Amino acid sequence: METLLRAFDFTAALHSRGISFASLGAAYLVFIASCIATAALFSAARKHLVVAPNRESHNYALYVIAVLLTLLIATALENELSAAAVPTLRYVAYPQILFLLALHVWIACRTEPWLIQLGASSLVGSALVAAAAAAATDSFHVAHGAALLVIAGLLAFLWYGAISTKRAFVAAASIYVRSKENLDATLKPQKPWLGVPNCAALVAASVALAVANSLLRGRGLEQIPAVDVAIESAVLMLITALVCAVPATSYWIARKAWMPELTRFAWLAWIVVGFAFTYGNYLTSLAKA
Repeated sequence: METLLRAFDFTAALHSRGISFASLGAAYLVFIASCIATAALFSAARKHLVVAPNRESHNYALYVIAVLLTLLIATALENELSAAAVPTLRYVAYPQILFLLALHVWIACRTEPWLIQLGASSLVGSALVAAAAAAATDSFHVAHGAALLVIAGLLAFLWYGAISTKRAFVAAASIYVRSKENLDATLKPQKPWLGVPNCAALVAASVALAVANSLLRGRGLEQIPAVDVAIESAVLMLITALVCAVPATSYWIARKAWMPELTRFAWLAWIVVGFAFTYGNYLTSLAKA
């Protein structure tokens, strides 16, 4: 009977995963602070920014969804597979991540300017509050920095493709030609390659990820072999290309045309493949800690 009770000792199971009244209370305070920061940023965005509900803003929502799902999976894997180490991602962050995920799923379904502003404001507010809390408690780790860099990149992508200041919007010579408020142009047929800008960006991102993986394995910058970085980044791009080849080939066989969403699918595939590459190194580094 005692063995059976020990097997159902949920309190110990929760405590071993960092879930306690103290951690839940701290997470609740972080959530409230994030809501306050979101409200302030949203109010400022409504006053000073103009958002275009175009393809870039829709793509932004999809990329954020992919990143947040990655964070959910990473949190579960880290807490379940690295019991001996101290996890850097905690289950108590799940409610806030799920809130951000639901909001960006709503943006992907209903691309409206005010909703895009709310989603971006919530992402910025949550990132700022979480970073401040981690720094104040001396618990800022590589995982947090990587997540902040990815979030900053997504917000920069949104700004470049869909956001203008109201002053720039009013001063534009033609709001239909030069501003980001114009409707999406007719999509040109997708070519079987991504173009020079996207290929260059994929190469740069793959090299950066290969360097990050070497750092996670415990090497210093001066100890990272250039050959290993080149091989790992090439393998990452090759696997991404193979993943993309399956739907692209199927679309070509069915419709005799290249799939119109190939570029976006390639980046989503790269995120998934990059996560699979990185996480093994990350768990290994935690086990050594």
